Amino acid sequence: MTMKPMFAAGLVLSLALAACAPKPLAEKKPAPDYQMKVAQVAPSTNKQLCYDEQSLATYNARMMQQELAVGTLSCQNADGSRMFSKEYGDVLAKFSGDLSANAVEIKAIAAKRRLNMDVLVTEFANREAQRRNEDPEYCSRLKRAFAWALSPDVTSLSQVPPPHDLGPEMNALPCSK
Repeated sequence: MTMKPMFAAGLVLSLALAACAPKPLAEKKPAPDYQMKVAQVAPSTNKQLCYDEQSLATYNARMMQQELAVGTLSCQNADGSRMFSKEYGDVLAKFSGDLSANAVEIKAIAAKRRLNMDVLVTEFANREAQRRNEDPEYCSRLKRAFAWALSPDVTSLSQVPPPHDLGPEMNALPCSK
């Protein structure tokens, strides 16, 4: 007779614990909400130094592509293989036209601003490589960036923000309106 109350109490306790146990998180729908937050920077009033919307979009697209490349080389699975090799290849294939156009546009921007194109791209890569040590969510942020870039909702490279906005620290600021 004493076993029934003990069994009932154990059952109630088990059910209560099960109700309190954390539920596994549902897979989040791809969205452009992965970019690491940076301090707000005021637009520049210096028209010679600031970037118009189109130039800044071109700059950011190249930055994003370089950041995805660095992330592909940086993030590894437990067995040491690259975590995002397939995804990076898929992004290159999906946006091949946009990337070709961007290559022409970014060269024109670099020439206009007297920037060395190789130095600019290397600077994107070097700064992004540092983020691997500074951002505890680095690989998960890249995973979300790849998921967004490859989602059917994204039809243009300009819809894919770079995981880390390096623009402000590299003095690529929008022009004030």
